[in-house]
Amino acid sequence: MGPTVKNFFEFLKLSEDTKKSYIYLVKWIFISILSGIIGVIVVHTFAYLLKKANSVALKTAIPIFLFPLVGAVINGLLIYRIEPGAQGEGIPSYIKALRNNRGILNPKVTIFKYFAGLATLATFGNGGIVGPVGRVSAGITSFIAGKLQKLGFNSEDIRTATISGMAGAVGTIFHSSVGAGIFAVEIIQKDKMGYKDLFPAILSSSSAVYFAKAFNFGSFYKFSVINEFMDLKMIGWLLLVAVSAGLLGGFYTWLYSWIANLLKRESGSILIKVITASIVASALSWLINPYLLGTSSNFMHAILLRDLSILRGNLPSSIPVFITIIVMLLVKAVSNCITVGSGMSAGFTGPAAILGMLLGFAFAEFLGVDNSTSTHYAFIAAGFTGVLASSMNIPIAASVMAIEIFGLYYSLPVGLAAVIGFQITRNKTIYEYAVKEISTD
Repeated sequence: MGPTVKNFFEFLKLSEDTKKSYIYLVKWIFISILSGIIGVIVVHTFAYLLKKANSVALKTAIPIFLFPLVGAVINGLLIYRIEPGAQGEGIPSYIKALRNNRGILNPKVTIFKYFAGLATLATFGNGGIVGPVGRVSAGITSFIAGKLQKLGFNSEDIRTATISGMAGAVGTIFHSSVGAGIFAVEIIQKDKMGYKDLFPAILSSSSAVYFAKAFNFGSFYKFSVINEFMDLKMIGWLLLVAVSAGLLGGFYTWLYSWIANLLKRESGSILIKVITASIVASALSWLINPYLLGTSSNFMHAILLRDLSILRGNLPSSIPVFITIIVMLLVKAVSNCITVGSGMSAGFTGPAAILGMLLGFAFAEFLGVDNSTSTHYAFIAAGFTGVLASSMNIPIAASVMAIEIFGLYYSLPVGLAAVIGFQITRNKTIYEYAVKEISTD
């Protein structure tokens, strides 16, 4: 018997599960668009104020290494006294809220986190913007979702909004449509990721990238590479880069835990700690290479361009380039860990990416790889991915983000580095340690 009109309408009848799926979809689309817009606004207002403050500071006669003291005083004397929860990196409180508090983030912390991050980075404190800005974006979307309970939003939707807010910010920073969404979910827990988290997160990061491009906003970190496959004769060295990136991620995690324990952030005067740490971190960076201060976004660009006028800093040109780069790597790691370990509000993600790129660059220089070839960029891409995957336990996010940033020609070095880096330090990551230090917002 052939199909009838009645059969057709029977087919259109929706089961309860299907209806729930459609309701979820409507909510996800709303949350993703909202998160994308919020991510763009938060990131680019922060980046604008950061750029303006840095520009003003550089025009003064005050030595640049003294400016982090200003940020330390603002945070230690004012912001942290009003809201102690504004201390630190940002993503640890995001992780802990999602694990233990259904994604609910304290709105007061959200507000002061924005200004604490700005006080740190606008005065050339050493760190990235992903941690503080991602926490702020997640906090805003969490707050809005909490106010929409009369429209049918529940605690599960608040969790979704929190994740989506982080995805929107990370997507805006790196212009990563898919990888940023995975980042927001994968960083929460090591063992599993659910579609209910992944789908809205990816929609949010994709929305953020769309809105950013629609308004001609560039990514915070600039990347320019050659679209060619690497020389496969160098595959053995690539594997060594991947292993080294995993070990470097482990070292970075250990270094942060050791410095944070040394500073004992939970005891003593926070003002004295952040001032002392800022003096040490800024003086160290300034003496070796002033470009290592702040977010070092120009430093990342210099790695890709092999701009030795920036990369050498104050080290003499008689020192081999690969040794110079290793020194820069160590100084960046130590300065970032001191800054965040003291309680100043700055991120790990950007510095981790820079450490990985410096490692890949050092290998390329040691082997004499021509910087105009794709093999040079393949080593840098592998370092970028491997350190992120190993230090943060995000192999899938790191590899997808790297492919979106560097291009499909680099999928082999990126994939190898992500898997190898993750396997080397899968049980000890920088955020797992940082989460243990804090209380939930």
